[in-house]
Amino acid sequence: MIRSKKIGILMVEDHPLYRVGLRMALSYSGLDCVIKAEAENVSQALEVLKQQPNEIDLILLDYFLPDGTGMDVLKAAKQMLPNIKVLLVSGEDNNPELDAMIHEGLNGFVSKDVTPQGLATVITSVFAGKDYFGHDSEELSSEGAQKNESLTQRELDIIRLCALGKTSKEIADELFISARTVESHKNKIFNKLGCNSTTEMVNYAFLNGLV
Repeated sequence: MIRSKKIGILMVEDHPLYRVGLRMALSYSGLDCVIKAEAENVSQALEVLKQQPNEIDLILLDYFLPDGTGMDVLKAAKQMLPNIKVLLVSGEDNNPELDAMIHEGLNGFVSKDVTPQGLATVITSVFAGKDYFGHDSEELSSEGAQKNESLTQRELDIIRLCALGKTSKEIADELFISARTVESHKNKIFNKLGCNSTTEMVNYAFLNGLV
């Protein structure tokens, strides 16, 4: 989903090396985002939210923190900014508090072995209003591959031309088909990829290496 501004991210993680890894993963993913701030603990995270309430759209949240847990951050963040998205990125696949965190408004969960592409897929899903739980990186990659393989060569051509900013009329002229046929192909692509618009389709294409 293409936004008018980059997704502003607060990273809450007490291990410096893993923060580096997350920054690299987001950079490699191609997601239109920017890390606005980093926090090593609960108190730092809440201070960032107080100082930058209009800058943070998403919290990438570890669970175990030196002065508390991800639950503490989640509860306070949702009270301060009810529309903020919170994604738990944890090494614990069977977190006993996961159900309670979902009840408090958690928007998604991925394990720390998620691929850069998998992380981008989850964030994109969350910002499309679809909370994301129960998928590991292999499942995410498999789902994306299945969607991509379902596309025909003509559909891939149309995605590529849309990504170049061409209108349906311009695409029709280039492919020697009618504009109505172009729109029919686009609707089929939307159904296959789970998109609702051309901008979402193009963003998906960039994130998944289709263009």
